[in-house]
Amino acid sequence: MSPEGTISYHFILNNEHDELLDRLQKKTGKDKHVLIREAVRLALSRSLVPADYRWSKRDNRSFHVKLPAEDAATAKKSWKGRLTPLAVSGIIEMTKAENLQKVEVDDIRSLKEELARTTQRLESLIQSFSTEQAPREITDNAAAALAVRATLRKLVAQLDYFKKGNDNDRKKFREIVDPVEVGYVTSILRALFDEDGFQRWMLATEYMGKTKDD
Repeated sequence: MSPEGTISYHFILNNEHDELLDRLQKKTGKDKHVLIREAVRLALSRSLVPADYRWSKRDNRSFHVKLPAEDAATAKKSWKGRLTPLAVSGIIEMTKAENLQKVEVDDIRSLKEELARTTQRLESLIQSFSTEQAPREITDNAAAALAVRATLRKLVAQLDYFKKGNDNDRKKFREIVDPVEVGYVTSILRALFDEDGFQRWMLATEYMGKTKDD
C-alpha cells in the first residue's frame, strides 16, 4: 500500500472491453486508467454484480491501476477480490450512461458471420421481394418509406401462400429461402422502429466492419 492509501492492481481486460474503454475515452477525454478506477467505484456504489464473460487468453489488454485502499478492501470483502469482473460491470454501466451501448462478444461474432454471408446477396434479395424494381436512387425519405411499405405488402401477400399451404409448400420455402438473409432483413427492420436499437445495430455492424478489415 502506498502512503497515499492506494493499492496498485493489475487488470486484464478482453479486447471487447478495451473497445468500450476506447469509446468512453473518446467521449469523455479521460485516461483509461482513470476510467477503470471510476468503473470500480461505480460498481461498488451501485452494488453491481461482477460481470460474467468468456475470458480470452490471447486477445487482452493489461492495465496497472491504483485504487483507493477502501475500494479494494470493499471489493475483497464483498466479492472476494474479483476486481476485474467488477470493473467490467462498471465499464458496461458507464457506456450505458454515456449512451454507448455494450455489444456482446457472441452477438458480434454472430452478426459478423451473418453479414459475411448476406452482404453479397442483399441486392438480389431485395429485388426478389417485388416484381417491380424500385427507383435506382431515392433521395426523399417519404418516397423511400413508401417503397419499403409497398415491398412489404407484396411480401406479405406472397408469404400468405405458404401460410395457407401444406407441409410440402413450406418445405420448399425452407429449401430455397436463406434464413440468414431473412434474419438480416428482420433485424434491420426491427432496429428502424427504435432509434436506440438502430444505433446499437449500427455500432455492431461498424465494429464488425473494423474487425473484418483488421
